[in-house]
Amino acid sequence: MHALLILLSLLLVVLGGYAVLGALGRVDAWRQRRRLELLVLAAPAASLAVGAIGLHHFMGRICFLAAPPWDDMLGTAGPAAMGAGVLGAIAWGLLRFGLVSWTLRRGTMAAGPDLQARAERLARRLGVPRPQVRVGIHPHPIALGWGVRCPTLLLSTWMLEHLDVHELDAVLAHELGHAARHDVLVVWLATVLRDAFFYLPTSRLAYRRLQADKELASDDLAVGVTERPLALASALAKVWQQALGGPALGAAQAFADEGSWIEQRIARLVDGPKPQRVAPSSPGGVLSLGASALLGLLALQALGLVVMFVYPMSCGPASPLWRLL
Repeated sequence: MHALLILLSLLLVVLGGYAVLGALGRVDAWRQRRRLELLVLAAPAASLAVGAIGLHHFMGRICFLAAPPWDDMLGTAGPAAMGAGVLGAIAWGLLRFGLVSWTLRRGTMAAGPDLQARAERLARRLGVPRPQVRVGIHPHPIALGWGVRCPTLLLSTWMLEHLDVHELDAVLAHELGHAARHDVLVVWLATVLRDAFFYLPTSRLAYRRLQADKELASDDLAVGVTERPLALASALAKVWQQALGGPALGAAQAFADEGSWIEQRIARLVDGPKPQRVAPSSPGGVLSLGASALLGLLALQALGLVVMFVYPMSCGPASPLWRLL
């Protein structure tokens, strides 16, 4: 019985996740799409809670003691394995965040006054805090935004040497667009959820959708600020052309993504994306969004399972679920 409750909750999460992801095609607003994607990523935590609540409820009672050995084992090992996966994902996410922050501080230098002033001007137009621009000596294209409260932008010397003024402004605006949308925090949370529930196909699919959407949304914000979509398209083309030459792909992925996807981004910029402006928001809103989605789904799912199985069966051989088995 206990294993069946967990499997049923996971099935509901997967089916619901596919339904939500299928509805994304009818949602145009980037913020609404991101909410739905985070909802799908957070949904499996409800199954973990159902397993933990069920294990606590049945432990030491006759329905647990009289359960078949396989049910006993799965009902105990399932929630334990899911919980261990969540803890491991959180630990790895914190370690990864710390390593990236340490790398940005080490081996880089402050940008010149002209580049810093350009970034500050773009930041004011996007409504984000004053950024700190760092330059790393590297022969490959790197453009990366980091930081939760105060954004830090990292550019490689390759970017400064190969991009013209307008292309460089477009790259800076794109990375500042991530800061305006708090994408660092969102992607960190999404990565932890994806790693915690890696065994569900909807988690991986929602993560890929979220990653793709954040790049398109930042492209739109950059175009809205610079009013030069072709400059951003040209920068993407240069970065991708360099990345095709060899190991630069890994470095370029912070700004330019995988092959077929970057071609779609360039074509979209050439056709003319709809420029968008970011609405005022805060990092706390991202956390409250994830928590609200998780609590709402947990309440609905747990209530449904309790009504269907736990409450009416009174924990014993007379239960309706016991008869089914």
